[in-house]
Amino acid sequence: MTFLCCEGLTFCQPGRKRPVLEGIDLALEPGELVGLLGLNGAGKSTLLRLLMGFVVPTSGEVLLEGRALREWSASAIARRLAYVPQSHVASFPYTVRRMVELGRVPYAGLTGRLGAEDRMAVEAALERMGLEALAGRPVTELSGGERQRVVLARAIAQDARGLLLDEPMTGLDYGHQIRLIALLHDLAREGRLVMLTSHRPEELYVRASRVLILDHGRIEADGPPQDVVTAQRMSALYGVPLRQMDHAGNRFFHHGRDDE
Repeated sequence: MTFLCCEGLTFCQPGRKRPVLEGIDLALEPGELVGLLGLNGAGKSTLLRLLMGFVVPTSGEVLLEGRALREWSASAIARRLAYVPQSHVASFPYTVRRMVELGRVPYAGLTGRLGAEDRMAVEAALERMGLEALAGRPVTELSGGERQRVVLARAIAQDARGLLLDEPMTGLDYGHQIRLIALLHDLAREGRLVMLTSHRPEELYVRASRVLILDHGRIEADGPPQDVVTAQRMSALYGVPLRQMDHAGNRFFHHGRDDE
């Protein structure tokens, strides 16, 4: 049974001549690290929100563990899928630890009290994101990159089988970007589905097990990164001539034509 899939998924917005997404068929399994590439406005964020059940498709269906997503309760979905938005604005001065504890709400029951297992998950998530020293700080006093790490830690504490991340590198410095993509790779190896939108094809080439290209509301490519993340496809996607260089298991792109 497929963990998370969609069949004939289409989403339209009033006032737009073309659907945001059209005829999307996709099957996703735990253990995959799936990168989603596409221009701004291609529908990447919308696809993640549809897969989470935050918006309702115009047609088609999202299935979670073989059942229509609309048949699941919000708490049952949250025990299976965690979501990290593109940016997070802190409205309340919760401490970092309290923000991460919110990831355990789906398990806490009606009382909302955290048990020993919940607290262990919270501490492990704080450690994985390097937030132990900030645990007592209000999130309203943190930088944008630090807040992004808190939201990521909350998703990790949620301990869901699927983790959907919308531009998780936003606001992170270069070091934390490298550490994050390595962490996501580890989470997939531990048996989670990890799907992220990105504008960094080189990182996906190295770490992803699968890469999708979303263009004009349709999946234009879906396969192993060595087949999808190529100079030809990246040039067509981003509208600039790119040259490809492979070295020591990495793939780099340079602006320019072969005759230059």
